[in-house]
Amino acid sequence: MSADERPGCVAREGLAARLAVEGGRVALERLASASATWKPDGSMVTDVDPAVQDLILGEVGRRCPADAILAGEGQRHVGPARSRYLWVVDPIDGTSNYGRGLPGFAVSIGVLRDGLPFAGAVYDPLVGWLFTACAGRGAWLNQRPLAVADRPLSAASLVAIRAPFAGAVPPFVTDWMVRYRLRRYGSTALQLCYVAMGALDLVHDHRASLWDIAGAVPVMLEAGARISAEGGEDLFPAAPHHLAGGPIPLLAGAPAAHAQALEDIRATLTVG
Repeated sequence: MSADERPGCVAREGLAARLAVEGGRVALERLASASATWKPDGSMVTDVDPAVQDLILGEVGRRCPADAILAGEGQRHVGPARSRYLWVVDPIDGTSNYGRGLPGFAVSIGVLRDGLPFAGAVYDPLVGWLFTACAGRGAWLNQRPLAVADRPLSAASLVAIRAPFAGAVPPFVTDWMVRYRLRRYGSTALQLCYVAMGALDLVHDHRASLWDIAGAVPVMLEAGARISAEGGEDLFPAAPHHLAGGPIPLLAGAPAAHAQALEDIRATLTVG
């Protein structure tokens, strides 16, 4: 990163972190009184989601008027049609947990630069964990630097898998459920951050969204983790259909676990 780019990194990382914490404070204050409804696609939304989103969008628009914003709630695109920087906001990732009063939700804010992960902040207000990162500056959990635990998958590994599947469960997923210890926390952003902190070994998600992952991907990458499509292809620069809300099948983990899981997937495809 050149010297003239560093101020933009520091400013956007700091703003994302501050707004994630402010949004998390609002979400926590209104947790007991949140009213939940269901969208046509079967996902939950609460009356707190737009309140947190409006807070974030208003401040980003004021502080970074030349930047564009993609907001997860309502799939709103705000700001210039073309901008080098794109903020991707999920006001409450893990709404199905939040709307039930359960833990496992976070405010997630990511910044893409030229379509690539640049800065991110993911805040879990229940435990006060703030994950942050910016390209070339490392990843952090509060004041602690993060680095993945690069170990191969084993019987002790913790693996997160989204359910339900629209059709048959893929054979490699069935195999993982037999071989490894299954975990599912309900927030994709938090699960990816758990990989970055070395606690979770592998995440497979067959229909994540860009706003689910944009805040956490910089944290993962700066901590040394890998994330890709199921076949190993790069997820970024973000494709137009992902920017429009299309599902993103992904695989994430430390390098050794990610490579091992890719081999499992490719072996299944070869047999099929």
